[in-house]
Amino acid sequence: MGAAFVDFDNDGWQDFFLVNGRLYPQVDTVPRSTRYLEPKLLFLNQRDGTFRNVSRQVGSALEIPEVSRGAAMGDLFNDGRIEAVVENLVGEPMILRPEGGPQNHWISFLLEGVKCNRLALNARVRTTAGGLVQVGEVLSGGSYPSQHDLRIHFGLAKHERVERAEILWPNGAKETLTNLAADRFYVLREGQGVVSNKAPEHSVKSP
Repeated sequence: MGAAFVDFDNDGWQDFFLVNGRLYPQVDTVPRSTRYLEPKLLFLNQRDGTFRNVSRQVGSALEIPEVSRGAAMGDLFNDGRIEAVVENLVGEPMILRPEGGPQNHWISFLLEGVKCNRLALNARVRTTAGGLVQVGEVLSGGSYPSQHDLRIHFGLAKHERVERAEILWPNGAKETLTNLAADRFYVLREGQGVVSNKAPEHSVKSP
């Protein structure tokens, strides 16, 4: 029902998060391992083409069995960390926020189209930070029925700068930016380059 590749720890490698929940409660009457209420799952990128299930190691919230119907990813608090918002069939939505772990660097891009569509949907950004090369695309939608943050977010691990960022706009136009400081939000307007670059104004602590 909800799935996304997302770099929760900003190490430059996307992890895999998914939420589930069967369609009909009658599934519980059938002798099988799956149930109507299901936990959420997080798979950590092992950087070798494989993923490791760490769902039971990252907090009890993921283990709560629920019927989840969608998940949206985004930096809700504008502090450089990506949260997951889970919509459940019963009860309130759940916000899952990464806490602890290494304090890795990151960079975020909001693209504004001028000649192409205003939201710059399907525009791509390719960044190079040391030996770390990543590609992101502005996508509409997400999982059922959810909309991810339209900003492109890259974890940078220990890299403090992006040496090169190449933007491919939906109409085929290309732009290249160099020497961008990490831990900032960049607004890029088609044909004008960077029109704003801000560091987070505050940090948010969990209750």
